[in-house]
Amino acid sequence: MSDRLNILILHQMGDPRTWRSSVRDIEYSLPDYAPEHNYIVHDASLPAPDFIKDIEYHCIILGSTFLCNCHFPLMLSKTLKQYAFIKDSNAFKIAMPQDDYDCSAILERWLLDWNIDLLYTVCPQHWDVLYPNLALTKKIRLGYTGYVSDKMIERGRHLKPFESRTIDVSYRAAKLPPHFGVVGHLKGVIGDVFLANTSNEGFVVDISTHPKNIIHGDKWLDFIENSKFTLGSNSGSSLLDPEGEIRFKVERYLAFNPKATYEEVRDACFPMEDGKWIFTAISPRNIEAALLGTVQICTPGSYSGIMFPETHYIPFEPDGSNIRDVVAMMRDTYKVKRIAAACKEAFLSVKELRYSYHVQEIIDLITQGISTAKIVGTNTEEMKRLIQKYREYNKNYSKYFWPLRRLISSAKKVAVALGARKVKYFFTHNR
Repeated sequence: MSDRLNILILHQMGDPRTWRSSVRDIEYSLPDYAPEHNYIVHDASLPAPDFIKDIEYHCIILGSTFLCNCHFPLMLSKTLKQYAFIKDSNAFKIAMPQDDYDCSAILERWLLDWNIDLLYTVCPQHWDVLYPNLALTKKIRLGYTGYVSDKMIERGRHLKPFESRTIDVSYRAAKLPPHFGVVGHLKGVIGDVFLANTSNEGFVVDISTHPKNIIHGDKWLDFIENSKFTLGSNSGSSLLDPEGEIRFKVERYLAFNPKATYEEVRDACFPMEDGKWIFTAISPRNIEAALLGTVQICTPGSYSGIMFPETHYIPFEPDGSNIRDVVAMMRDTYKVKRIAAACKEAFLSVKELRYSYHVQEIIDLITQGISTAKIVGTNTEEMKRLIQKYREYNKNYSKYFWPLRRLISSAKKVAVALGARKVKYFFTHNR
């Protein structure tokens, strides 16, 4: 067998113009850190050409953005049909979901049907609740929402001086739907809470949850590095929604009550459920801020057992009740620098958080798996030809596909602005 592995990676990040650096780095981690192998990296937003279905792969990796199709019945049905060849493939199959708590039962049935060999979950606890059947097979390992890259380590050696940064406090986040519970809801409101409690402090702030202010690519890292402090909260959810029933109820309720508050949606759609389970972990933002020397002001939480209050971040109560203590710590230059240094060291000291370690672990597991199963892939010369054929297909198809998608997206935004939410609900739900 050749030392070169044939690996298919499926993601669904969509329009390259809107890729987030942290998501792109995860989806492309193997080609970036083990480039000696043969890869086809396909965005499932585009149709899959038939010829890639006939390749004998050593490994097939289902990325987090691809697995998000489990949240949408129509998309899942289409995905299962278009990629049915994966179920019958004898390749070593790895699934790397995030947001495991959302439609976990649907996802588990999908992965069992496709005979997945290994699943990396970002939730450090409750595997028996999220994946009761897979947990029994011992096919689950702990993963993370982001990792420490070599380029970030290098960038961290030449940072913009703390005193020269022009933004005192920064924050960007999407306002998550209510079906992520109060943990998800908090992401969309902590910026407002901080602003309301520090309006007279004279801070230069750049805080927004509006979609138009999203920052993409390397500009995001520049934004963080130009910030002395950044806000943060636990990444995850305080709701377990294994069959997507809560998501469905919330979408239906909001279709007819678009201005409903979080509390109104909670009481109408999932009373007494919020907080029964807590699924949280560190986020890519925690890693980026740590390595870029930006001090984090975070709501208290577990943060994967890596960050601890006052040692690695400034604790900020969700209701802003301890804002005096927060401001005092922000203005303590010695303490701030100590927190920044300790947080950076905490992330650098966890070997499992290095992309280089993570990717080598995956390659080793693939090698062991194909050796046990005696998997023989398409020969290297033929694989090279097919990879080139795929690159030409992707280049030619993308040339027209994404501009059309952008036009459609713009039209949809106009339709929503004109009140099409109810129409969308009736035409896109098949339950």
